[in-house]
Amino acid sequence: MTISYNLEVSTSHPWTLIKMMCRWKGSVWKAVYIQYGVWLLLYFAMSTTYRWVLSDSQKEVFNAVAMYFNSRLSYIPMDLILGFFVTAILNRFYTIYRIIGFMDNIALLTSVYVRGTSPRAVYFRRGIIRFVQINQVLVFRDLSMRARKRFPTLDTVVAAGFMTEHEKARFDEIQYRFSKYWLPIQWALATAYNARREGYIESDFYTEFLSQEIKQFRTDIAWLCNYDWVPLPLIYPTIVCLLVHAYFFVCVFARQFTSSHIDLIFPFMTSIQFILYMGWLKVGEQLLNPWGEDDDDFETNMLVDRNLAMGLKIVDEGYGKTPKLMRDQFWESDWEPSPSMADLDVAPEGSTLHNVKLPSSISMVRMVPQGGSTNFPRVESRSRLVPVKPEETRRMSSFDVLK
Repeated sequence: MTISYNLEVSTSHPWTLIKMMCRWKGSVWKAVYIQYGVWLLLYFAMSTTYRWVLSDSQKEVFNAVAMYFNSRLSYIPMDLILGFFVTAILNRFYTIYRIIGFMDNIALLTSVYVRGTSPRAVYFRRGIIRFVQINQVLVFRDLSMRARKRFPTLDTVVAAGFMTEHEKARFDEIQYRFSKYWLPIQWALATAYNARREGYIESDFYTEFLSQEIKQFRTDIAWLCNYDWVPLPLIYPTIVCLLVHAYFFVCVFARQFTSSHIDLIFPFMTSIQFILYMGWLKVGEQLLNPWGEDDDDFETNMLVDRNLAMGLKIVDEGYGKTPKLMRDQFWESDWEPSPSMADLDVAPEGSTLHNVKLPSSISMVRMVPQGGSTNFPRVESRSRLVPVKPEETRRMSSFDVLK
């Protein structure tokens, strides 16, 4: 389930993020504790070998090797490569979320444009919503592990109520080696057309507008399939994973306290570095495919349930329930804010209104007409102009403003 922490950071305090660090689910500690434990075992195994197994001559060789590795760790450009990788993953993640598909616009347009209280009109409205939702369910079955476990077969889609037996039979009639995601969308568009033909939609424009919204939903769902079909090139995450793990494998040798004046035994600084970089890698790893079962992956089952429930609620209970238009409390022209509104924030003002002090020498603003002459009379003082000849007045701007 997606971990929500917005309320905890709604107001900034010195202890806000410190409190969040104590959480386990969705935290960096949960993401890296296995790798960190394995790395500590390797580190202490090497440290024990160095302290109690190697001879003095072997320790000298080990010291030279450790110093060689430690001086050349900067050859691994971890910040640059890992930063670009996670940035690309985050952009991809938020793009997928924007096109994941919400039913609200289609339901609202269906409720407004498909008119009538007869059972036939209700069938049209509910049919459009359900057919569009079938399209999303079919796609989510092939993308999300959570949806696949819930709907392993089309029979389970029927059992859940998203599709009827009759619709499943029509769906199975078409034998096609590619996915048939398009078929429920075709049903929805045909339903909107039939509603127009039978007079339940008043205008061809309304039909076209509703159809465009349905097609946009289909386009977004199709892009989800494209993102799943063409992931990031495999070499990219492979290089990043190899880079981070190779870096800390070298640290097993390079960060041993061999020739240091202080023998801390426990690698505090390297541990901090491990948690930060490995946690950074885990961010990209968990968001690389948000259709799995990680803490922050998409809640696809919740979304399909929400879309169907919301869509049917809008077209059923929302239809024909517009409130009566009456005078409101703001009708009178001399309306004043109520006392409870006096505590609201001050209206925003321009930053130059009170914070900028202009020099007192600025006393004249000349407005130059477009295409006009720039020959202006000279200023003798701040309060008056030098007399000019009549022929020169024709060259003066009629927009001159004197302060």
